Formats: sequence, C-alpha cells, structure tokens
Amino acid sequence: MNMIEISSSYQAFKCLNAQINPYAEELWLLALNSQMVLIKKEMLFRGTADHCLIHPRDIFRTLVLCNASSFVLAHNHPSNQALPSEQDLILTRKIHQLATLFQIPLNDHLIMTPHQYYSMADHGHFKKWRKTSARWLY
Repeated sequence: MNMIEISSSYQAFKCLNAQINPYAEELWLLALNSQMVLIKKEMLFRGTADHCLIHPRDIFRTLVLCNASSFVLAHNHPSNQALPSEQDLILTRKIHQLATLFQIPLNDHLIMTPHQYYSMADHGHFKKWRKTSARWLY
C-alpha cells in the first residue's frame, strides 16, 4: 500500500469517494498509524438502501488487529443527502466513547454521497484531527 496520509476530512473523502455504493449503505473504516498514514481501508458492513446494521465489536476488532493508532469511519447515504440522521449521531457518540476507552481516537465520521460529505469533526462533534506522539502510559 502506498503511504497515504489521511489527516483531514477532505483527504478521507478523497480516499473513499471511489468506493461509494449508490444502492446500499456501507460502513467503511480507515485505520491510521501514529503519523496519520493509512494502514488499512476496509468495508465492514453493507446494508440496504436506507439502513445498515453495525456492531462496535467488529470495528474495534479490526483496529486492534491492525495496531491502529486512530481511525476514521465513513458511511454513505444512497439518498444523496449528506446530513446525519439521529441514528448517525447516536452511533457516532457511542463509537467515540468506546474509542476513548480503547485509547484509539476516532478522528472523524463522514457521511458521504458521490459529490459531498458531512464531517462530524469539522462540525464540532469531537476534537479535531492530530498526530499522536510516542509516550509512556502509566
């Protein structure tokens, strides 16, 4: 895999834009190392035209197995409306809380259409992106 830095919502959108499924919702994961370089890009869940069942266990299993330092979630809306639903906001809060517990920061959750995206981080739902430095944890 090429050394692709993903340190902004726009870079994440560009990385995933070609994967947009126009017919079914999908949840994608971008796992990043401590320098925000992509180490894994994977579609974890596929649903229907307006719904996708997601379980946090599968997200964090993938992150732990690839030794991710942080991550980005993204899912598409086949309706071509990039605004988050109430379910999107609830899911993002839940994953963000778990990410804090696992100490693998959620950098962003994007809602995507073929031509636009909504970034939870850019809209203030959680802290902005940042590279992590090596440090000792006690």
